[in-house]
Amino acid sequence: MESKPLLTIGAEQLSWAQGFKYLQASGKLQSFVAEIARQHVMEKELQSREDINVDPAVIQQAIMDFRLQRKLEDLQKFQEWMQENKISYSTIESQITNSFKLKELKDSIVAEKIEEYFNQRKASLDYAILSRIVVQDKELADAVYRKIVEEGGKFEDLAKEYSVTNDKNYNGMMGAVTLASLPKDLRDAINSGSVNIGDVLRPFETNKFWSIFRLEQLQGASLDNPEIKKKLEGELFERWISERLENTKITLHMND
Repeated sequence: MESKPLLTIGAEQLSWAQGFKYLQASGKLQSFVAEIARQHVMEKELQSREDINVDPAVIQQAIMDFRLQRKLEDLQKFQEWMQENKISYSTIESQITNSFKLKELKDSIVAEKIEEYFNQRKASLDYAILSRIVVQDKELADAVYRKIVEEGGKFEDLAKEYSVTNDKNYNGMMGAVTLASLPKDLRDAINSGSVNIGDVLRPFETNKFWSIFRLEQLQGASLDNPEIKKKLEGELFERWISERLENTKITLHMND
């Protein structure tokens, strides 16, 4: 049986094999195949799970919300919009239903693992807000440090005067950084418990420069933080998919 073309470009029909070759030439074939495999794993899991169901009323409300967001309350306008976008009502309903089912699937997979995973990842999620003065040599760093702690020099003024980084224009404020991304000596100093908010730390060598840091805020990660929880849930779910695919043979048939 002759296969249907993948695309028609102008008057020319493009076969699936040629489409795959184009993707291969552009370096995007692997990501294309990976996404298909990823979707297949989720679809097969949903088919096997009788416990995942979505209330039809919830789906209908979501469709109405979809229409309201796009100002398509009027049925005729909604139908015209579907025609213009070449999409059917059943497709919209299916997509929304699938999104709810995938959320339930993700929740069920990560629910029992999220706390343990959070504890494993916590050290890389804790963050500090720091200001810094970065100079080119230790001698100058020591001198600037003494100006602050012994002579009462203002950190912000000295940052503007001496620092070689762009954050000197913001009084040395470098913003929030995860503790895991900091040099070990600096991270250990902050984690030691002897550094308080507002303290200026002795100079540290950083990437062939010398930096004086001031601790502005220290924030421990928590699962109560919606962004952190969402991030970890996503990581756990992707790990589950990867484990499902790890020992699965995938063969791509590119011949016509």
